[in-house]
Amino acid sequence: MKDNVGLILAKRAYLTPQLEGLVDVASGRRLSFRALNEGCNRTANALAARGIGKGDRVAILTLNCPEFVETFFAVAKLGGVVVPLNVRLVVDELAFILQDSGAQTLLYGEEFRAVAAELQRRGAEASAVTDWLQVLEQGGERDGFAEDYHALQAAASDAEPELGGQDDDMLYIMYTSGTTGLPKGVVHTHETAIWASLCIGVTSELRFKDRYLLALPAYHVGALTPLTSNVHLGITSVIMRSFDAAVAWRLIEREAVTVMLAVPAMLTFMYQVPERDSTDHSHLRWIMSGGAPVPVTSIEAYAA
Repeated sequence: MKDNVGLILAKRAYLTPQLEGLVDVASGRRLSFRALNEGCNRTANALAARGIGKGDRVAILTLNCPEFVETFFAVAKLGGVVVPLNVRLVVDELAFILQDSGAQTLLYGEEFRAVAAELQRRGAEASAVTDWLQVLEQGGERDGFAEDYHALQAAASDAEPELGGQDDDMLYIMYTSGTTGLPKGVVHTHETAIWASLCIGVTSELRFKDRYLLALPAYHVGALTPLTSNVHLGITSVIMRSFDAAVAWRLIEREAVTVMLAVPAMLTFMYQVPERDSTDHSHLRWIMSGGAPVPVTSIEAYAA
């Protein structure tokens, strides 16, 4: 039996095909687990046709979006290695990570066209990337050096690809902040990701059909691990492109959010906005927090 993170999505699509798997707040797209898995398979087959296979690095430079999720699980199925890129880094910092990771494919969003263009202009001195995939917004203009992600995906089959990785094969490389030197690539495998998901499932009070507000950036383990566990457990992921405290409360009301994760600073911002008292958050059971010490005042305020 293969333990593959992409296989978890395929199994979830089989078990609960009609259950809402992903809500993209920015675009309004709502994908069932079946639709999410089909999109993932199309992406996987499109990438495979471009030569992506076991061990190949695929870097992602986008805000939180369905394309990030599709590509993450698609690369997992193929046995490739995802390199999530911190969207706040400058070109020189991104170039180092791309060189260090050996990424040859880069998927980038509309917001990062200028960054991608500069990396492409620098050529081999900046990175080993030779395959550029652009997430085009509706009515957007395709860069001459890049392929249209959606066009490639639409032309591919939604059949399950052959699994290329399992167990202790590499799944993604998460780079550290580099506060005491250059960023260092921390390797996660299919096995470590699955065990993280299992640990969350048995140590936190998550429930089947919960609705999870994903407000942390997808390039961070604090978002990638919940994405995996949500698929594992049959939980809807409501994703924000980027965090906004007032919008978070409105989404908690509109989407009947039951659980979420927020670092302490986010908790502080959310407590300070007027939407905290003007929106219905009766569905919300708990907020997990970490990444820094949580002030006692915040714990008491939220408990009250």
